[in-house]
Amino acid sequence: MMNFYPQYPSRKIQDLGGIWDFCFTEGAADPAVLPEKIEYSEKLSVPGCFDVLPRYAGKRGTAYYRTFVRTTPEAKLLMKIFGLGTWGAIFWDKKLIGIDAQPYAPVEMEFDAGGGKLHELVVVIDNRFDFARQPLVRELYDFYCYGGIYRTIELHELPENSLDRAQVTTTDPAAGKVAVKLLVKGFADGETIHLTYHFDDDAEQSLDLAVSGGKVEFDAQLADKTIWSCENPALHTLEISCGGDTLVERFGLRVVKAEKGKIFLNGKAVKLFGFNRHESHPEFGAAQPLELILEDLDTLKDLGANFIRGSHYPQDQRFLDLCDERGLLVWEETIGWGDTIKEQSDAHFVALQKEQQQLMVKASFNHPCVILWGFLNEADSWVPESRPLFEAMAGFLRAADPTRLVTYASKGGAGDLNYDLADVMSMNCYAGWYPFKEETYRPLGELQLLLDEWLKFRRDAGFLDKPYLISENGAGGIYGWRDRFRGHWSEEYQADYLEQSCDVFLNSDDFCGLCIWVYADFRSYSTSRAVKRPRAFNNKGVVDEYRRPKLAYDVVKKAFHDFRKK
Repeated sequence: MMNFYPQYPSRKIQDLGGIWDFCFTEGAADPAVLPEKIEYSEKLSVPGCFDVLPRYAGKRGTAYYRTFVRTTPEAKLLMKIFGLGTWGAIFWDKKLIGIDAQPYAPVEMEFDAGGGKLHELVVVIDNRFDFARQPLVRELYDFYCYGGIYRTIELHELPENSLDRAQVTTTDPAAGKVAVKLLVKGFADGETIHLTYHFDDDAEQSLDLAVSGGKVEFDAQLADKTIWSCENPALHTLEISCGGDTLVERFGLRVVKAEKGKIFLNGKAVKLFGFNRHESHPEFGAAQPLELILEDLDTLKDLGANFIRGSHYPQDQRFLDLCDERGLLVWEETIGWGDTIKEQSDAHFVALQKEQQQLMVKASFNHPCVILWGFLNEADSWVPESRPLFEAMAGFLRAADPTRLVTYASKGGAGDLNYDLADVMSMNCYAGWYPFKEETYRPLGELQLLLDEWLKFRRDAGFLDKPYLISENGAGGIYGWRDRFRGHWSEEYQADYLEQSCDVFLNSDDFCGLCIWVYADFRSYSTSRAVKRPRAFNNKGVVDEYRRPKLAYDVVKKAFHDFRKK
């Protein structure tokens, strides 16, 4: 198991991944109520998705996962659930300790262990579509909403006073200066605490600070001032100890800005070229084994990419740690796909979206690879009623973390009403694949027609200072379908399309980057909408769902590597 950050070396921590007891039913009236009797007739792995297994493939219902845990009697416990879907209820010794309605997002729950050493833990997963209970996923999403425990679960035994997280903000990279915000638990407001800290292998330092609002803040300086970049992804650690608890965070010294239509990393203009990537696999669903994550990142590096958009939900912390180490830039966003004004006006949907932003920022704040925060992919942003939610979400991100850029992927084109809220204008563009002007035999030329319209709008609207990113662009190609006519769905058409896209976007100063849709094919609609998705998969990957390369792979690889040489 990869020991990702943050780390707590002085705590007793149990990784609860492994083989759990399992039971599935299609008819639970209320999944937040534990039945008196559950027949655990099977064993399933955690992490894992039950609805990819032969017996439960495509099933919608309620799954009961059970394991037994040993703890210190009466211990103060913290459970970290790093991602599940699509809705969960957690029971400790048959008592409900919390609801997890945040698919993919890391959620924490604190509770007392109670008497005795051996305890029953039951995690109830419900993947049925129920907007009242779980408005963050819907049946018409283009990505399949899996049921299961996607990522591992940790159980921490906490001291009376504990350290939560330390957010490290670069204030002067050349001088190695940072600002540290340490989040603490169990300390009274106004209480003075004594802590020690050190960066990397630097000498230990001590401070006495007063707690205010559950946190203390201080400025510090590293002896090693090596800056994090794509070419040299140098990473540093901060270790803090206080009151019997120790916290280790990892971070990078780097600064991201947007000005004059470009994105700057450490004062140097950087062009983004890479892929959207879903956490999806036919056999694993959204529960990504470390081997698959490593394979994907190695393949993306081979393609020459420097950028990944984590679509369309908070990312696995192991994935982000590895992007930190490999110098790959990342866009991370909250869950969403085509949410209409109906969803945006729903109080429960809004509350969960705002909560997920908080969870995402807290979990990923120290990852230098994350340079863009996003939200609400392809939501109705061209309708005036969208303004309140877009304004609130952009405002929260900018206030919670002014060190990163804020964006959202729009399909509204020149009709979008919220671009002023974003630091980076991000457009999803499929001209040449979906008809734009009119039905034509090979509509590859439509790409330039659409871009000309968008660029005119950008000039007329006064957005020339905002970087302009193509956040999605691609064409379907079914693996193995070769066609001398080079028609739609053939590998040849997809290769031709992406060759033109790379030529247009990479060689134009009007765009700060191109994010191809998509890296790998992934399971899509399970409804009649699948008539638009052959095999019920989104087939726009340059590799298929088993990571086998298509003709487009070498075309994009050549374009990316040629651009790197310029």
